[in-house]
Amino acid sequence: MSLKKNYKILPFNQLDKNFFWVFISSGALIGFLPTCPGTFGSLEGLVLFWFLKNPPIIYQLLLTLGITILGIIASNFVSKFSKNRDPDFVVIDEIAGMWVSLVGKHSLIEFVLAFIIFRIFDITKPYPIKKSEKLSYGWGIMADDIIAGIFTNFSVTFLLYVAKYLSVI
Repeated sequence: MSLKKNYKILPFNQLDKNFFWVFISSGALIGFLPTCPGTFGSLEGLVLFWFLKNPPIIYQLLLTLGITILGIIASNFVSKFSKNRDPDFVVIDEIAGMWVSLVGKHSLIEFVLAFIIFRIFDITKPYPIKKSEKLSYGWGIMADDIIAGIFTNFSVTFLLYVAKYLSVI
């Protein structure tokens, strides 16, 4: 959805007054790309986390917690003033979910697997991911992607463990 289309949702004075929150919640305006904003938001999260893959896991966890809290606040604020429960341009949830998927991951194969599996979980929304969307405002926007990120992180770890085990036999 383009920024121009969202002017109908967000009157100009609202967009101007709340630009900081729109900027944060849209992943530096990536969410306003005309097609696949969620996929591009996930890709943005992946690229940003690539630069965070080397610090100790505790720093990765703290940064991921920080972006998750910022995402809850920003998406909550934007969903309330736009009067839209889950605006299309909000992609901070995909970024945070992708970061959760990548905590403790270092290799390119782990990143690629995490991206693919995360998008599958995010699009299909199996239980309990779908149920978590029913939470109100920022919590509902963020919760499904955080849970998808947790599932993804475990899935990537499990798949690579199985692959290593099978290659030893």
